[in-house]
Amino acid sequence: MRYLSTAQGITLLLPLITHRTPARTTMLSGYPEFDYENVGNIKKPVQETAPRPSPSPPPYRSPTSLVPPSLESALRGFDFASSSDDEVAAIAARLMEQLKREAAPLSESPLTAALADRVLLHDSLPGALANVLASKMVRKDHTSKGTEVSRAEAAALCKTMKSVYASPPVLHAVVADLIKCFLVDPAADGLLQPMLFFKGFHALQVYRVAHMLWGRGGTADQAAALMLQSRVSEAFSIDIHPGATIGNGVMLDHATGVVIGSTAILGDDIYMLHQVTLGATGKPTFGAKRHPTVGSRCVLGASSTVLGDVTVGDGCTVGASAIVTRDVPDDTTVVGVNKLVQKKDPESDEYTWYYDI
Repeated sequence: MRYLSTAQGITLLLPLITHRTPARTTMLSGYPEFDYENVGNIKKPVQETAPRPSPSPPPYRSPTSLVPPSLESALRGFDFASSSDDEVAAIAARLMEQLKREAAPLSESPLTAALADRVLLHDSLPGALANVLASKMVRKDHTSKGTEVSRAEAAALCKTMKSVYASPPVLHAVVADLIKCFLVDPAADGLLQPMLFFKGFHALQVYRVAHMLWGRGGTADQAAALMLQSRVSEAFSIDIHPGATIGNGVMLDHATGVVIGSTAILGDDIYMLHQVTLGATGKPTFGAKRHPTVGSRCVLGASSTVLGDVTVGDGCTVGASAIVTRDVPDDTTVVGVNKLVQKKDPESDEYTWYYDI
């Protein structure tokens, strides 16, 4: 056996070691200008890309809307508060024409033919609305003369309603309420839906008749007003005292459980959801105003409660389940128990703060 010296062994192994061990690159020598101390301040180059086109705004109405664009444009331009009597009459006539167009297909089914007749057999909006509501408000007395009594009452009520709805101030309110329902509720493809099926709209229009009767002051008229309030409460689970003052363009959406006290005052263009209470605190007021005043362009969320002679300003939003017992400034949102939603600095502050009223 031949033994190799140490020097000879190293000479033989050196090529293998050199082949298997790759050379290490020294970072400092590879990047002599690299600034290791300020590595955190290196900014990546910004890739300039073309700005994305802004999305087009959603349409006001669904593609299935039954209302022609020209009429819809006129409805959106209608002034709930200050339209003249002539403007109201012109819009009411156009609404009636549209209601007849929408009601015509209902005549083809025996299930809906009677509903169609409530619109098609009348020439004016007051007459059609009175027919729709009188049929809902009259109930049969459980006596031998029940049918005769109910027919007489229905005829008298329909005549009274038609007369009230034809008066310019009430017609203005009716037109505004119907327009508000159509514009606010995306589920309404046309005007016939709220006219026939929205109990919030029905309750509000019966209230307008009761309010007129209440204002006359006679014993029989005020008793009739309270009778209508009671019938609305039984039929729709909505309680509006005939003494309350309610403006134009008001929608009671879903409406179940809405309570509006006798000295409450509501402005124009109001959207109110179900179970809203505009009530009193229960403390004695000795004849003074004891219910809230709600301004115009307000939203009252579901189950919200406003108590006492307080004022909710114009343009306010009362959040769902909120409790309000103090005045609310204009154009603010109130949630919880008398909590205003505001920002310390609206221009720069990204956080929301809550302030006690």
